[in-house]
Amino acid sequence: MRHLRLILLIMFMVVAFVVQGFAGQFAPMVAHAQTAMTPIPRGVPQHFSFGIMAGGSGTAYLNAMRSANGTAWDYRYAYLSAGVNTRHGWSTWNTPAGQYATYFMQDDHASNYQTLFVYYNLLQSRGPSGNGEMGTDLAHLASPATMKAYYTDWALLMQKIGVQRDNVMVIIEPDLWGYIEQAALNSGSNSAAHVAASVASSGYPDAQGFPNTAQGFAWTLLHIRDRYAPNAVLAVHDSLWGTAKDIAGDSSSSLDPVALGMLSGQFMNTAGLLGNPPGVSTFDLLSNDIADHDAGQSGKWWDTSNQVYPNYTRYLRFIQTVVQTTVRRVVLWQVPVGNQYFRTDNNSAGHYQDNRAQYIMGHVADFANAGIIGVAFGPGNGGTTVYDQQRDGVTNPAPIVSFGCNACNTHVSQYADDDGGYLRITVGQYYRNGAYGLSGGVAPAQPTATPKSANATATPHATPIAQGTASATTPSAKDGRTTSAQSGGQASVLLDLLILALVLTGGFGIYMWWRISRSQQGRANVSFGGQQRPYRSDTWHDDPTRADTWGADVRSEVDDGESERPGQRSYGSATWYSERSGPRS
Repeated sequence: MRHLRLILLIMFMVVAFVVQGFAGQFAPMVAHAQTAMTPIPRGVPQHFSFGIMAGGSGTAYLNAMRSANGTAWDYRYAYLSAGVNTRHGWSTWNTPAGQYATYFMQDDHASNYQTLFVYYNLLQSRGPSGNGEMGTDLAHLASPATMKAYYTDWALLMQKIGVQRDNVMVIIEPDLWGYIEQAALNSGSNSAAHVAASVASSGYPDAQGFPNTAQGFAWTLLHIRDRYAPNAVLAVHDSLWGTAKDIAGDSSSSLDPVALGMLSGQFMNTAGLLGNPPGVSTFDLLSNDIADHDAGQSGKWWDTSNQVYPNYTRYLRFIQTVVQTTVRRVVLWQVPVGNQYFRTDNNSAGHYQDNRAQYIMGHVADFANAGIIGVAFGPGNGGTTVYDQQRDGVTNPAPIVSFGCNACNTHVSQYADDDGGYLRITVGQYYRNGAYGLSGGVAPAQPTATPKSANATATPHATPIAQGTASATTPSAKDGRTTSAQSGGQASVLLDLLILALVLTGGFGIYMWWRISRSQQGRANVSFGGQQRPYRSDTWHDDPTRADTWGADVRSEVDDGESERPGQRSYGSATWYSERSGPRS
């Protein structure tokens, strides 16, 4: 008996040591739960949402989808682009100035869509030249004349949004923040506070008192939002290549998505997410685009089996880490529309293939659990659309061989949509079956702006994030977010409870095994031909299968194709979208 007690004591110690040694393996699970608890900004749907880029017919085409297929898009989005001082920028597309945005928002309100604008103007504005897109963007950012016109244009948009009162999401300057991040890293920093920008030096009244840095630029945009449009939901863009390692395009297996996600998140914290001056709000969301072309155009495919790189598992791990580091959710936009399902998409002009739409529609829960709140589909540069943009009607050419698809696009479409109707059908099924709910609660509204004091412009230092932790930032309580100290304490308590439970369970199991084996030896042996075999209880098996309610299977619903193109509403002389070339470093 004395020896048995000693053995049990040793085994208890071994179990505790092993569990403690593997504590780092449990941290991702705790962090995953943390991701789900990141608050959802006010004004954002409480379910995983889908949006689409606007077509030339206004809302009519989308309304027809909703009526025929149940495709109840949450968001409709459009670029506001072409520069702030070029005399042909978005503010000039209708009269009076900025009326294009007003018409767009009014149409969305009438048809029950939420508006999403992609504000992309700095690169296309007039100003000093630089070396390539990055050099030009940064030169414009540092130009007082260009930036005074920029703040004026931004204030005009905020004023137009504020009048409408509906919640309007705005994605701010894709690519620019990636260039700023790279400039910071090149200077030996990882902070927007160390990249030059014209803010107070621009002479614009609402920029006075803020530092002439990219961080001060972010604060000024937020201050103008606070003043004119508290109903604007602002998303600052996190580029997948901002760390100089491209998660979206690099085929190397050595890329660490967690390390890169932490690095990217640390930078984003310095760009309007953390340490803002008193009275200045913070950005509500992060935005991210995963491609600027359909893969059939660019040849840049992601592996849906997640065996080779780039792939979806690595991408989601990166995004999840960014979400944990910044305590912000992410909205995806400009997600390619093409598919490998319908014969319609055969990599001809406007009918390019891609696998991202199919993968997302089949893995909604995975994207939501990584911290993504929704996806807005749309072409980056002349890609596939959900409209009959090619004006070629219903098309069903022969299947083709492409990446991971040996003539697999065999299904016959009955729709004139350039994607064969794939998104109208699958997104319609998604909403009719019940949209996937998001967890985490709603963040309180941003604080009302107060007059800036003379000492409100100090540049805070970015808090370093410890390796191996989800986040070391401590957001202000006014933002309604869980602080890292709270989440760290919760994780520690959970881990301690887990260790205690395993130790007690292991010890009890060993004790019961000993008691049962002692009693069974004397009364449960069965004789087989002179040999004795000890009694053994039957084993049990848990059923590992589970139903996936978010599959991408397209059922037999292509039965009511539309032959007529709805009438178009004019938004002035502007084209319905502005092409943008998304860089890849």
